[in-house]
Amino acid sequence: MAKDENKEVEIGKSLHDARVAKGMSLEDVQKITKIQAHYLEAIENEDFSELPGDFYVRAFIKQYADTVGINGMELLNEHDDSLPDTQTEEYSQKVSEDTLSKRSERQNKEEKINSFRKFVPIVGVVIVVLIVIFVIWGVVAKTNKSADTNINSNNSSVSVSGSSEKSESSNADNNKKQDKKPAPKKNINKTSIKKVNATEYEVSGSKENTITLDASNRAWSSISTNGKSLFSGSQESGNKKSVKLPSGTKDVSMSLGNVPSTKILINNKLLNLDKSVPMTTVLNIKFK
Repeated sequence: MAKDENKEVEIGKSLHDARVAKGMSLEDVQKITKIQAHYLEAIENEDFSELPGDFYVRAFIKQYADTVGINGMELLNEHDDSLPDTQTEEYSQKVSEDTLSKRSERQNKEEKINSFRKFVPIVGVVIVVLIVIFVIWGVVAKTNKSADTNINSNNSSVSVSGSSEKSESSNADNNKKQDKKPAPKKNINKTSIKKVNATEYEVSGSKENTITLDASNRAWSSISTNGKSLFSGSQESGNKKSVKLPSGTKDVSMSLGNVPSTKILINNKLLNLDKSVPMTTVLNIKFK
């Protein structure tokens, strides 16, 4: 049997033997890596077609290896020729399509801004004309009202006085009613996100929390708490997945299979990932 063929057969067996030597089950590895057990079993059986795609084969193998005490990068380099290429034709095509789409969106925004700039001077002239008309109307109305008041005061000063008192009383009542109206409540997002280190964050300010995953390219991710999986799967470009955390959740673990293409929002507030985070990583989020 050829040397490369031996490597291909040994990669799954190496991971299996290392796991058994550490006394770990597939479920134990799943809890640490957040990779579903049937994917781990497929890796041990060299059945890479069962994984979400060629792009995730190397990422899953590295996480598995590091968990059972094998140097993941050395294992990947040793079996490089027998593993699928991460930059598949499908992945490159999606990146090109997204680049063209973003460029088109940017051009549309610039055209709208230029149109708005051309429209501003016209709006300014219209506003000035309306202000002039309003001032003239106010002066005329004030003059007419003054003339009417003089005539009425000559006919009946008592009537004018009584009417004035009623008007003041009515205004005072209206002011009291307005004062009693409660001020409208403002919907303020009090969520605060603090970075502890590149893969650990603290979130505070809300009792109910929701995590949203927004994919700009094909990406695999999972969300779990206390060993229980809340979500695990792949997303295509433009897909959003919102996961409402159980009440009282304190710790959440997230596995990301394509960090550059995954945007994370907690209660609609963006979590800014550290630039040093690799393409595949595990994040730990604590809620206070």
